[in-house]
Amino acid sequence: MKKFKLFKQKGSGSDRNRQAQTNSPGLLEKPWRKFEPGGDWTSKYHKKLLGQINEHDIKEEGIDTIRIMLLGQIKAGKSSFVNTVASIDIERITQITRAGGADKSLTFALKEYRPSGALKKTICMLDTMGYEEGAGGLNVKDIVQLVNGNIRRNYKFNPASPIEKESTDFRQDPKKGDLVNCIVFVADANILGHDNITVETRQKLKELQAELRSHDVATIVLLTKIDVLCECVANDIQNTYMSEKVKQAVDIAKELYSVPKNNIFPIKNYEDEMGRDAHLEILILLALRQMMYYGTDYLNAASASDQFGET
Repeated sequence: MKKFKLFKQKGSGSDRNRQAQTNSPGLLEKPWRKFEPGGDWTSKYHKKLLGQINEHDIKEEGIDTIRIMLLGQIKAGKSSFVNTVASIDIERITQITRAGGADKSLTFALKEYRPSGALKKTICMLDTMGYEEGAGGLNVKDIVQLVNGNIRRNYKFNPASPIEKESTDFRQDPKKGDLVNCIVFVADANILGHDNITVETRQKLKELQAELRSHDVATIVLLTKIDVLCECVANDIQNTYMSEKVKQAVDIAKELYSVPKNNIFPIKNYEDEMGRDAHLEILILLALRQMMYYGTDYLNAASASDQFGET
């Protein structure tokens, strides 16, 4: 396998954070989140995370893929996240799906992406239509059918009406491997961090959460565009866990999405980079690893319920 360096050695991450802390008022005295033991902004840790994802054993008979459903407002960065994961997998900057700042969703059909390179084919990401205020965008009634595995790939979303059981895109008898194992909300950290969430957006999110409430599927929140939210992070992504603004965005996301803070992952997608950045990828891999773990937990819990019955 071709080897190349993703890092420039400029001293340890902690040294750089202490130096930036002295010069930047937007950084906290102590990080609001710490790496796990042995974690750091190093190539060794990047390699470790990649290995943990690839070596993870799902331990579920007949299931070799964790299915991850991406939900989010238009322009939040869902498709950009897929492209970023694909860049890690292919080992160069790539764009496998349309992404951009359009006022309407650029995803009209259900897309599935399975890595097969640097990332083993144990992940399947479902990129959905962005939800919008009012009646536009993703129809929330389609969400339950997606979670239940009833909708086939390439199904074209219709904001005006959900899928019908008579549709050729409706899977009448979904198998266990068709179910969604982890739900990921993708949110713009710049909007959350400035608390610019409209009443209509909150209402749409409540509708989505209501549809998902009866399904015991773990929820993760990705906070994108942290570099837009915080200048200190834009200058050095290693400042992510020191940034006061990023911390505030995480606090708001905790309340908005009703999830614990350790289910919220601030990230930056590849956007204007011409080459790979391993510090950026560490944040992506941390989130991806947790999606794998939660998806496996869901499958194991479902199997236990099938075997022993619910109590």
